[in-house]
Amino acid sequence: MLLFPEGALRLQGTGREILERCDGQRTVQQIVQDLQKLYSAGDPARIEAEVASFLEQLHRKRIVDY
Repeated sequence: MLLFPEGALRLQGTGREILERCDGQRTVQQIVQDLQKLYSAGDPARIEAEVASFLEQLHRKRIVDY
Protein backbone atom coordinates (compact mmCIF):
# COMPACT_ATOMS: atom_id res chain seq x y z
CA MET A 1 0.00 0.00 0.00
CA LEU A 2 1.34 3.40 -0.99
CA LEU A 3 -0.11 6.35 0.89
CA PHE A 4 0.10 9.89 -0.44
CA PRO A 5 -1.71 13.13 0.50
CA GLU A 6 -4.61 12.66 -1.94
CA GLY A 7 -5.19 8.96 -1.38
CA ALA A 8 -3.69 5.50 -1.46
CA LEU A 9 -2.65 2.95 -4.07
CA ARG A 10 -2.56 -0.79 -3.61
CA LEU A 11 0.52 -1.92 -5.49
CA GLN A 12 0.76 -5.41 -6.89
CA GLY A 13 2.84 -7.24 -9.46
CA THR A 14 4.95 -5.12 -11.74
CA GLY A 15 3.81 -1.83 -10.20
CA ARG A 16 5.25 -2.95 -6.90
CA GLU A 17 8.42 -4.21 -8.60
CA ILE A 18 8.91 -0.83 -10.28
CA LEU A 19 8.32 1.24 -7.16
CA GLU A 20 10.58 -0.96 -5.02
CA ARG A 21 13.41 -0.06 -7.40
CA CYS A 22 12.79 3.71 -7.09
CA ASP A 23 15.48 4.14 -4.48
CA GLY A 24 17.16 7.35 -5.64
CA GLN A 25 20.16 5.36 -6.85
CA ARG A 26 18.85 3.61 -9.96
CA THR A 27 18.05 5.39 -13.19
CA VAL A 28 14.84 4.67 -15.08
CA GLN A 29 16.90 2.71 -17.59
CA GLN A 30 18.41 0.57 -14.82
CA ILE A 31 14.91 -0.16 -13.50
CA VAL A 32 13.84 -1.19 -17.00
CA GLN A 33 16.89 -3.45 -17.36
CA ASP A 34 16.23 -5.09 -13.97
CA LEU A 35 12.64 -5.83 -14.95
CA GLN A 36 13.64 -7.09 -18.38
CA LYS A 37 15.87 -9.62 -16.60
CA LEU A 38 13.15 -10.51 -14.10
CA TYR A 39 10.53 -10.94 -16.83
CA SER A 40 12.86 -12.37 -19.48
CA ALA A 41 10.00 -14.06 -21.32
CA GLY A 42 8.31 -10.69 -21.85
CA ASP A 43 8.77 -8.28 -24.73
CA PRO A 44 11.60 -5.88 -23.73
CA ALA A 45 10.00 -2.95 -25.59
CA ARG A 46 6.68 -3.51 -23.84
CA ILE A 47 8.36 -3.66 -20.43
CA GLU A 48 10.14 -0.37 -21.16
CA ALA A 49 6.89 1.27 -22.28
CA GLU A 50 4.99 0.03 -19.23
CA VAL A 51 7.67 1.25 -16.82
CA ALA A 52 7.66 4.67 -18.48
CA SER A 53 3.87 4.86 -18.41
CA PHE A 54 3.64 3.78 -14.77
CA LEU A 55 6.29 6.25 -13.61
CA GLU A 56 4.67 9.05 -15.60
CA GLN A 57 1.33 8.37 -13.90
CA LEU A 58 3.00 8.52 -10.49
CA HIS A 59 4.87 11.66 -11.50
CA ARG A 60 1.62 13.41 -12.49
CA LYS A 61 0.23 12.60 -9.04
CA ARG A 62 3.48 13.96 -7.53
CA ILE A 63 4.27 10.61 -5.93
CA VAL A 64 7.68 10.21 -7.61
CA ASP A 65 10.02 12.73 -9.14
CA TYR A 66 12.62 11.88 -11.76
